[in-house]
Amino acid sequence: MNFFNKKYLPFISLFLIVFISRFPFLTAGYGIEEDSWGIALAAFHTKLTGIYEPSRFPGHPVQELIYSALWGAGPIVFNGLCALFSATGCVFFSLILKQLNFKHFFIAAFGFAFIPVYFISSTYTIDFVWTETFVLISLYYLLNNKLIISGIVLGLAIGCRITSGAMLLPFIIIIWQQNNFRNNIISILKLSLPMLAVAFLAFLPLMVQFGTSFFIYYDQFQYPTLPKVIYKMSFGVFGILGCMGILIGIMLIIINRKKQNFGELFNHKLNKRIIIASFLILILYSISYLKLPQKSGYMIPVIPFILILFGYYMHSKYFKLLCVTFIVSPFVCSINLADKIRGAEYSKIAMLFNISGQEIFFDPLSGPVFSDYSKRKQKINYTNTVIEKSKGIKTKTVIISGWWYNEIMVTLISQDKNKIVVFEPYMDDKRINEYLADDYEIVYLPEQNTYNDQMFKTTITNRVSKPFNL
Repeated sequence: MNFFNKKYLPFISLFLIVFISRFPFLTAGYGIEEDSWGIALAAFHTKLTGIYEPSRFPGHPVQELIYSALWGAGPIVFNGLCALFSATGCVFFSLILKQLNFKHFFIAAFGFAFIPVYFISSTYTIDFVWTETFVLISLYYLLNNKLIISGIVLGLAIGCRITSGAMLLPFIIIIWQQNNFRNNIISILKLSLPMLAVAFLAFLPLMVQFGTSFFIYYDQFQYPTLPKVIYKMSFGVFGILGCMGILIGIMLIIINRKKQNFGELFNHKLNKRIIIASFLILILYSISYLKLPQKSGYMIPVIPFILILFGYYMHSKYFKLLCVTFIVSPFVCSINLADKIRGAEYSKIAMLFNISGQEIFFDPLSGPVFSDYSKRKQKINYTNTVIEKSKGIKTKTVIISGWWYNEIMVTLISQDKNKIVVFEPYMDDKRINEYLADDYEIVYLPEQNTYNDQMFKTTITNRVSKPFNL
């Protein structure tokens, strides 16, 4: 295959532009989330012991095992792999659209690449873009009727994030043929059996260690307030500019619904099964998000299918404008925490306000990707400050670290530790009393007293501990 053939140039260009666009944001540790640092910590423990350790249940073994093999390469390599996967995912999304005879597959793929939550998630160590890329590769082979390959790759997606199994039903809808029951059964088996086999092999190390008890998830946090739920699935996904584009796009669809020739962007009448499957994916993953609305990244699986739906219902010129808003959205108009410890930096013209007890800023000059990057740096600075302060402690002390725990422990891997200081993520009453009986002083990092009691449904933390003052 001659990759310098003109017909491949758009895809090569897309890959390189998307991949290179992530470079400035690959530093500053393993990311903003405790889970991203948890992946790094689990990779270190797996490498050290030779026994697979999941970063959190139910596990993400495909990504975690690869990272454990690469432990020591550093955050730029770990984050760079996510950037590589994101660029690959965008190429396969463009190939899918081209397979569907979509007129503007190139700008649509760019729109997908720069939607803030996808862009940001591709700059640090997290499983979201790995999973989405495997799903898109699987869909590409599904549309090309290579069902066994599609099933294998979908199994890899499940091995990165188990909720990818929900894609099986929409995929079956796509390949379903009317009045051909026998062929439908054969096609379903070709798709599902390889998927199940690969997923089983991926989770086998967890099954060997934990039986079926690994099939759980932890949620120590209370269900977020309604403003946070709405923010995370709207501005947190598409950015302010992107949300404005979506709202205007929906209005234009409603206004022009009688004039619009639906599917004109596809150069032919699009197979309605794709549209049905896209709506089903939107419903399934929205329900999944609303069940546990902690992260905007949970909405990433629906983004390509939202673009397909807009491409079907919108006029060509409006769709291109929508994609432009997505491309610009990561770089302007950020809403974020103003907290000095785990918030983002903002410009002098930013407006500050309070939502749900937290100080928030709106900054038209700093986009979501810049805010995320500055948050990462601020969290690293705070983590280093905590570690340095802990090294000077002279009495036995346990520090309830909560969501700081993973970042602290990864940072300490390459440093000398104060042997009389213990960092704990969260502790129940029994564990706290054991430390007290052993003459430990108990302190907590900001807010972690509240979350410790919340996790174990207790009130002991405030009674027996005090803040860790820097």
